[in-house]
Amino acid sequence: MAIQFFIIHLVSLIINCVFYFYRKKGYSLQKFKYGIFVLFSISVINLICNLSYFLENESEEILKNFNQYSYYILNVNFSIILFGVSLILFALNFFYIKENSIDLTPPSYQEAKGGKIKIGRIVKKDSIKYNFCLSLKDLEKHMFICGSTGTGKSNFMQNFLINFTKNYNIPFFLVEFKGEYHFLQEHIKDLLILWPGENFSINIFNPGKSNPIIHAERIFDILKSGRFLEESADFSPQMEKVLIEILVKVCKKASLQNWMGFEQCCNEYLIKNRNLIPMLKQTLISLKNRIRRFSSGPLKGLFETKKMISIQKIFKQNVILDLSSIIRLGGEKEDAFFFLNLILKYLWDKNLTRGAFNFDGIKHVTIIEDAQYFAPQNLIKKSKLTTYLEDIALLQRGTGECLITLATRPDISKEILANNGIVLTFKNHIEKEIMCELLNIDLEKKYYLSKLEEGQCIIRINSIKEPFLLKIPLIKRKFLTISELEKSNDKILYRLREKEKIMNIKNNNRKIESLVNSKKGKSTRFFNKIKKFKKNTKEFMVLQKLKQNKGQIPLTNQIDKKQIIVDNDRKELIEYLNSIINNTEKNE
Repeated sequence: MAIQFFIIHLVSLIINCVFYFYRKKGYSLQKFKYGIFVLFSISVINLICNLSYFLENESEEILKNFNQYSYYILNVNFSIILFGVSLILFALNFFYIKENSIDLTPPSYQEAKGGKIKIGRIVKKDSIKYNFCLSLKDLEKHMFICGSTGTGKSNFMQNFLINFTKNYNIPFFLVEFKGEYHFLQEHIKDLLILWPGENFSINIFNPGKSNPIIHAERIFDILKSGRFLEESADFSPQMEKVLIEILVKVCKKASLQNWMGFEQCCNEYLIKNRNLIPMLKQTLISLKNRIRRFSSGPLKGLFETKKMISIQKIFKQNVILDLSSIIRLGGEKEDAFFFLNLILKYLWDKNLTRGAFNFDGIKHVTIIEDAQYFAPQNLIKKSKLTTYLEDIALLQRGTGECLITLATRPDISKEILANNGIVLTFKNHIEKEIMCELLNIDLEKKYYLSKLEEGQCIIRINSIKEPFLLKIPLIKRKFLTISELEKSNDKILYRLREKEKIMNIKNNNRKIESLVNSKKGKSTRFFNKIKKFKKNTKEFMVLQKLKQNKGQIPLTNQIDKKQIIVDNDRKELIEYLNSIINNTEKNE
């Protein structure tokens, strides 16, 4: 009995030591706690049983036969000591509080389970509690993620994307520089990884479904924002008109929608307007020199007509755009921004075409890593790229577009910062005042931002009253080689092409069925009109004969009414026949 008592208390002490150690690290270990309570209950029962043994035996007898009882007494005393130490360790867990610990009110269990996207576990007074699930409704209002390098931003986004794609069939488009998200191809089905200039390119002059004139004006703005035109040049309305007219001519005609076509249009425009516009030749030469590396230089691959997937289709798939390939090809940071600007232009056009009619939630998610480079707050000359990101944040929420921006500091456009339903920050040492304002935290508590541990973040969500602390699980990354990624891309593209073929066959079948049904409907209506006309004509003839035989006056009124009906039927039949003939001629 004594040895069992000793073993139970020894196990209890070991478990309490482990519990105390992990509690100091911040884990709640709620289930562990229930096990300790069970062990304590067993220990108390054993203690009562062992004490009753001593009460049943007289003390004089125990002292006389001490050698016989010594082993039992020793075990019981050691067991009681172990039990006492276990109780002390267990009690210390409830009194242990870190200095300057982050004390934020967590949401209730019901609020935490209001969504489907699991993003992390709630932390309360250094104790890790239950999981928090984000709702799609909150995500509709965009999200901003901030934090110093290496604090967990990318890990959060990787965890978010894995859980997001498990619950929703909504495509996302992620832009990055470092290749940190490549391993997600093993976690997310049909995830394409594109490298501009290597396996992906766009035709800058192809307007797609947008108006060629509007497309040309936007291309001019993009060229200007990318600093491919002289910064010191004074672009008068007349000069802008010249360049836009050349771009419009190129964009309107499919055969000219390439760099050779652009050069041809420049030469033709120069010949035609040489004497009308001063300094035209020098301006066009300068422009050609600026874009030479895109038309015939090292970055030519960015805008070749050969492409793995069209620009219109990348917003229908899960896609990672790795802009590091532009740097490898010899480009600079501005070239990468210029290319992304073009992509955002097509996304903008697509969302405008769809519009906000019958809005029923998120249709597409755009994720921008290192947003401080794309939309800096203190940009002297506001670029078109910044405007595109701002407009997506400001205007395109109603079209089903969700924008998620990640930055190392909150030094991005105020318009983007102000239009986020979800804001979260990892460890951060600079510009704390801005983050406190965004998170709705008192400035007295701004030291919270520096106290955050790696993988911890403070999050503010519109649907929850107070900001709270989250612990993000670490995602294990497996390095994938370029050949493995390319093989996966090829398999995905093959499946997409096969799926597209099946969809085309189904659409063609629907069109044929619709055409057949339409013809059947027209034939039925035609014969019904003829039957009606024949019936009314026959009745009219019968009334005419009755009138001739009997000469009754009431019949005259009936004949006149029937005559009107027959005339109307004849007129309606002729109009219907004419409409069929006109439609047939138009189709031919």
